[in-house]
Amino acid sequence: MVAYFKTEIPFLRLALLFILGISISIVFNLKINVLNQYAWLLLFSFLLIAAFYIKKKAVYLNSHLISIVIYLLTILTGVIFCNQKKEIYHPTHFSKHPSNQLIVYLKETPKIKGDIARFEVAVTDIVFDGRIKPVIGNLLIALRIDTLNKLNLNYGDELLISSKYKETEQAYNPAEFNYKRFLSYQQVYHQSFVNQKQMVKIGEQKGNPLKAFALVFRAKQVTKFNQYLSSNSRGIASTLLLGDRTDLGKDVIETFTKTGTMHVLSVSGMHVGLVVYLFSAMLFFLNGSFRARFIKAAIIISLVWFYALITGLAPSVVRAAIMISLVVIAKTKLKPVNIFNILSLSAFILLLYNPFNIVNVGFQLSYLAVAGLIYIQPKVSLIYQPENKIIQYIWSIMSVSIAAQIATAPISLFYFHQFPVYFVLSNIFIVIPAMLIMYIGIVFLTLSFYVPLAKILGIILDYVITFTNYGLKIVEEIPNANITQVWLSFFEIVVFYLLIVFVLKATTQKKYIKVALVFLFILVISISYKKFETLKQKQVMFFSLRKNTAVAFIKGSNAVLVSDLSIDENTYKFSVKPYLDSCQIEEIQFYNPHLTQNEKMIKFEGKSLKIINQKNNLSQTNRQDWLLLSGDYKYNIAKIKNYNTFNRLFIDGKNRDFIIKDLEQQSVQLNIKPYTLKKTLAKEIKL
Repeated sequence: MVAYFKTEIPFLRLALLFILGISISIVFNLKINVLNQYAWLLLFSFLLIAAFYIKKKAVYLNSHLISIVIYLLTILTGVIFCNQKKEIYHPTHFSKHPSNQLIVYLKETPKIKGDIARFEVAVTDIVFDGRIKPVIGNLLIALRIDTLNKLNLNYGDELLISSKYKETEQAYNPAEFNYKRFLSYQQVYHQSFVNQKQMVKIGEQKGNPLKAFALVFRAKQVTKFNQYLSSNSRGIASTLLLGDRTDLGKDVIETFTKTGTMHVLSVSGMHVGLVVYLFSAMLFFLNGSFRARFIKAAIIISLVWFYALITGLAPSVVRAAIMISLVVIAKTKLKPVNIFNILSLSAFILLLYNPFNIVNVGFQLSYLAVAGLIYIQPKVSLIYQPENKIIQYIWSIMSVSIAAQIATAPISLFYFHQFPVYFVLSNIFIVIPAMLIMYIGIVFLTLSFYVPLAKILGIILDYVITFTNYGLKIVEEIPNANITQVWLSFFEIVVFYLLIVFVLKATTQKKYIKVALVFLFILVISISYKKFETLKQKQVMFFSLRKNTAVAFIKGSNAVLVSDLSIDENTYKFSVKPYLDSCQIEEIQFYNPHLTQNEKMIKFEGKSLKIINQKNNLSQTNRQDWLLLSGDYKYNIAKIKNYNTFNRLFIDGKNRDFIIKDLEQQSVQLNIKPYTLKKTLAKEIKL
């Protein structure tokens, strides 16, 4: 077993150790220190050389010193590679130098919503006092579009913009998606708001020419879908075949997510595999001599990487492309391959290119799913072995779905907090339609130059997509089709995976059953304790929002939400609901304090909140614990104080910035310390 582990899958150990080094760098946010890093690297290199010199006649597998040095060296390499990729710590980062203007080029095609275009740019130079200096760094641009002038921006266009930027904003509310951290993993630490008139286009084609070609090619294919497919189908076709989500509706995303089939819309190994299977079948006549097999391999690998390129080179696609390329090469030479080695090697290559792939959710889910298919699926398939070929086929699909779901369930719960109950049913349903969409779509794109045939194929493709979406809608609407509000801690995720590992081991070695039961007990106790704490919880949450009011009064699994938000608004979905879900709130009572222009008094567990909204006739009231100024009005705080006694003053995001500044200044003059609920952390008060 040891020999197998050491000699047949060495890349698995190296990849895991390299990942450990990257994780250390990210978790502890280590900064670049070139001298210390390379001093350690030289030290370990010296130890490695010394170990080989001392034991030059020793067998590698018996040399523990050599193994330890290699392990430490691999971990250190992971730390160094990750540290070097943190552009914000480089002395040449644009934010570390004074500048009047920035020279940038577009790293992507702008995404337009309303009168705002958003896109990421690479900063290549700064202009300061008439001098140009080369720099590095990325910047997120929000461009306000002039409706009278058409926006003509594409990938690679070079722009001259004003050097007015600020750091990306953090998440202000608990459980809210941390967009600042997400962007930092893309090496984006700053954002800028630019008016179209303040931007000058000074060049073109500054990006990667290969990527530029791929984006133009993909845009042309998307145009074909737009021409021949209905509005409900073109988004799914573009996403599934080309990885372009521009026209993908939110309702479609929600349906695929709730039914556990979102992987179909994320271009990955399945899609690449279908493409390879199609072209491999078409090139069957090249299965003879080594020269013929070499030509076939070259064609397939070229097509695979071209497909990966036009789909955006997502980690899941690149992983599949690397794996398939290695498998094709091995089969060309008629050599056996170890799939764990190939999987690990592909991960190693991706992480060498960009260590921050490790925190990409798609990367994690992709590798876990493949590992599940390799290791878990054979064990699941042995549970039931039908003789009927049709049932065999259905069971093979079910076993694949179950294995992938087992492997990805803990991490999916950690990120998405929900679990599709009928994932087996929806995955059985989606297999054949997904294959048909892929193959019909490829034929459609290939033969679209012939209009009569394109129309026929377009009608067929549109029908298949509509049927698929309709079928998934039926599954989604089954009662209790989705378990939501599942919030697992990192500790529970680790325990969950250890439970899965030892349950799988117990299928062949009964001695591991007890170990599995121990981890099951720990997991159940941890979740039960959190549920018990939830039933006892009693708190008030003042949310920090940009243009709205939201205060939640929470007791057990019930909440009263005082807010002007509706459940359909994005601010509620992304800033308020995640916190309520994390508290496992089952029943929410909504109350809008802005429906009238009167003062509002809310009492909760012996505490009271008064909301002053717009121009009210102030009247003498009893003492309140919290006073909230809302309604976007310049109140006279001295007058308010004469009529009200309170422990804490809050100013919410309903007020505009200049009004907030005025209210804060008045408060300071009256020795009152206000808490502003805008661009500051939300305030939770435990009772």
